[in-house]
Amino acid sequence: MVDSGLRKIVGLCFLACYVLLGVPLWYKLTTVYRAPLPVEYIRSLHEGKFQDVHMVIPVFIKSEVYRFPDIHDAVQVQVNHLLNSKKQYVPWSLQILPYEEYNATGSKYGHSDEYHVVSLVLDEFVGYSVAYDAKETTVFFDDAAVVSNDIPFFVAQSLVEHTFALEWEQLSSDFSRHDDNMVVTYNPNMHLSISLLSGDGSPVRWEIEKTLQHYFTPFRKFLAPLVNFTVDTSIIYYNDLNVHALKDGDSVTPQELSHTIDLSELSSMNYLSESSALNLAIVFPSNVSSPSGLNFIHGVSNNTGSEADWQSFIVPQWGNLIINKNPLPPNALLKESYLVPIMYQFATDLFQLLGLTKGSQDLSSPYVTIDSFKRLTTLRNIDNAEETLWSLVKLTQSFKQMAVPEDVLNNVNQALKLRLEIIDLLNNPEKGGDVVWNQALVLSNKLVKASETAFFHGEMVQQNFFPQEHKIAVYLPLLGPTSVVIFLGLVKLLKERDAEEGKQDSPEAAEKDEKQGDRD
Repeated sequence: MVDSGLRKIVGLCFLACYVLLGVPLWYKLTTVYRAPLPVEYIRSLHEGKFQDVHMVIPVFIKSEVYRFPDIHDAVQVQVNHLLNSKKQYVPWSLQILPYEEYNATGSKYGHSDEYHVVSLVLDEFVGYSVAYDAKETTVFFDDAAVVSNDIPFFVAQSLVEHTFALEWEQLSSDFSRHDDNMVVTYNPNMHLSISLLSGDGSPVRWEIEKTLQHYFTPFRKFLAPLVNFTVDTSIIYYNDLNVHALKDGDSVTPQELSHTIDLSELSSMNYLSESSALNLAIVFPSNVSSPSGLNFIHGVSNNTGSEADWQSFIVPQWGNLIINKNPLPPNALLKESYLVPIMYQFATDLFQLLGLTKGSQDLSSPYVTIDSFKRLTTLRNIDNAEETLWSLVKLTQSFKQMAVPEDVLNNVNQALKLRLEIIDLLNNPEKGGDVVWNQALVLSNKLVKASETAFFHGEMVQQNFFPQEHKIAVYLPLLGPTSVVIFLGLVKLLKERDAEEGKQDSPEAAEKDEKQGDRD
């Protein structure tokens, strides 16, 4: 009896340890950790895009001749009327302020060249012009416009529909969708690869370093708030990108050119740290395959005394292709006078590749356009980050056993914090100069990076391939035998208990007990 009771106690202890300690411990150790993401907040951002955004652009107005003490209030009314006449996908407005506040000593608005200024000039005609080298719009008016009180409307129309035309056109629709296949994907860090290709093997020298230093370096500084360019140069021999196949044609369409040229050897995306790259390829045909030059090149002479006429072609999302008409002479030297026009052409086409201009449109007001591009890029980055975070939420909800590490939660919280900082900058009417737009753009680039880091976290993606049924299948060879042994042992103990109780209740057991009592 003592042995039987002890066995029962030991069996119950095993069962209790298995059920109360082993199973919870196994479940705890094999459960995938899922950090609590702010799902509802991200959902609200996705459903109500830019719901908390109202971008404000400060503009200061001054008059050269007449004193209009309330001109800024009158222009503000007209500006608001124009902006409200069109549905805005992203709410934005112009804050019209008097020039006296702009030019005051110790003004809270910062340096005088950071903000846009409207100058009212009395003239014989009514019109406007946007400065090429400054952020200034000049509105011309005559005395008749003063009498009819049309100046506020002229100013508002010039600002909304012309100076800030990019915001006026793109923020009234879903601007996040790009219809221009020419534009490269924006990245704050880009690489520029400049290559000189010769169809022959004769040595070639070029004054590219001097040209870049004198011409392209100032251009890089001008675009530095938007894009940080790194540059490399190279000379490639015995390669004319297969343009000699078109040597007999009098004209070549872009489709024919794209089907003929071979850009595979110039691809710089495989070994560069930057995720985006642009290319400038200067190609000379071979003297063997094209001794008389390329007939389809009808470029204008560069007036350097050489016969190297060339023509520029834009390759969508790749860069510029400069094809020269004639082969290079032996031991040629390409001087700065030859390279400068090419760099100028590339700089012009670069605006189109970046999305600052479309087609053959000229960048007539680069300072104003770049400011607009900063703001639009910042808003696009916000939109892209929100879409990435929403994709992360949908992914984690679709795969309930996907791990969500703490690092993912930290990156998501960082992205949401950056978003709020950017919106504070965009919505503040007391800000809006170069420093603010640059800061907003930098923060938006960090926002995109934080959201993408959260989405592409390695541990989260790796755990996606181990759902619940796989976890059970892996541990079943261990849990199965253990469970069977404990279960069968418990059944055996229960059978022994029933057998003992049956023996005690039988007539033989009762007779035996009576005899034992008589002896006593």
